[in-house]
Amino acid sequence: MSSSSSSDPTAALGDAWREARDAFRFSSFRRREVTSTHALYIADYSAVDSLLPHGKCVESKPFRAGGHRWKLSYYPNGYSDSTKGNPTALLRLMENRFLGRAADAVAKYDLSVLDSSGKPLYRVSTGPCHYSLRHGTGGLSGICMEIKEAEELRQLKDNSLVVRCDLSVESVQEESRAKWFLRRFLQ
Repeated sequence: MSSSSSSDPTAALGDAWREARDAFRFSSFRRREVTSTHALYIADYSAVDSLLPHGKCVESKPFRAGGHRWKLSYYPNGYSDSTKGNPTALLRLMENRFLGRAADAVAKYDLSVLDSSGKPLYRVSTGPCHYSLRHGTGGLSGICMEIKEAEELRQLKDNSLVVRCDLSVESVQEESRAKWFLRRFLQ
């Protein structure tokens, strides 16, 4: 005998779960850091150095890191009047090709100039920098090498070098409820 008025205990449990879930809502956010490495290889460095005057550069293809597009530029004879004659490497936040303007980004990076064997000739690190295309900075940050290092670059054994950028992009990201519970459970 079955009665149409009897309720299914499983359905009642599901209803209770939905009510409890609806009564308890929360949002969880956490800091996220994504690190990416990009290398710009320059063969026949002495020719590149002599062919590119002050203010001209070689540039990497755009690369992605932390949900943003970036470009690495290397000016063998300086970028601005204050860096004239000094090799300069610049990291630039690019516009998003499909969505228009890029969102602001917070990033830190290590820039290294390596010889062809991977030996570091120069290295610099930055703390977190704010990159923005909206505030007239052009999403730009960079380093300027001392004259001593510039002379070393002009005397490379095999006449090639690599500009390596280790880029860490920081963001705040919403976390799903399941990830939040899993993270708490696994700790």
